[in-house]
Amino acid sequence: MTMTVRRSTTDELFELEPRVIDRVDEPVDRLEVLRYLGYPVDVTPKDSIGNIIDHWIEQAHQFATPRATYLVRPVTELAPRQLCVQSSLGVVEFKGAIGEYLGASQSVAAFIATAGPAVERRASELLQEGDSLGAMILNAIGAERAEAAEVAVIGQLRELALAFNLVPTLPYSPGYCGMKLTEQQKLFSLFNGEDVGVTLTADCLMQPVKSVSGLIGLGHPEDVVTLGTPCERCTLQNCNMRR
Repeated sequence: MTMTVRRSTTDELFELEPRVIDRVDEPVDRLEVLRYLGYPVDVTPKDSIGNIIDHWIEQAHQFATPRATYLVRPVTELAPRQLCVQSSLGVVEFKGAIGEYLGASQSVAAFIATAGPAVERRASELLQEGDSLGAMILNAIGAERAEAAEVAVIGQLRELALAFNLVPTLPYSPGYCGMKLTEQQKLFSLFNGEDVGVTLTADCLMQPVKSVSGLIGLGHPEDVVTLGTPCERCTLQNCNMRR
């Protein structure tokens, strides 16, 4: 069944121009870096490796420039495998399992977040210099910094939505849980080129690589709680993005 969603006073949330987060002040989360390196939560690296990790975390500010952009748009139609949002150029229809995961959404925020291009450039240089461990660590830090920019988006959305008694869901990204990676093109189309330096390849992969994008639903707290999170509903138990 398809549901048509009525516009309400939440219209004040909607803007034609994306909001931009130019800086992320949160320090690097060492535990998240370890997670991206593949360490289980109850395992810590030996001191020699831990010291190298700490060295690159201290140097991260030289390479990582986390930024993000996001745009809140009204949901016009919602079904288990369809979500339609109103853009400045018309209705954009997302397909896949999206309605199953963001079914509590009254509106939706599209976002693009990145650690910037310098992280992967430096990691590539380290590989060429024969420092594969340093490259691996720096790539993990880049992933954490992109995630930190995403968290900054969620934080701003939470504050914006509070006045309307709405709360954000967990992000849901193209390429995960039944949503094809090609839906990325539709997501980027919402921004009209305002993409904080992130572009798509012909294969719908993001450049810089250490970038994330997705959709975040905004719904009434009781509806979001009842529906549960995307990770609770996803059957991919071994996903390292599980929350």
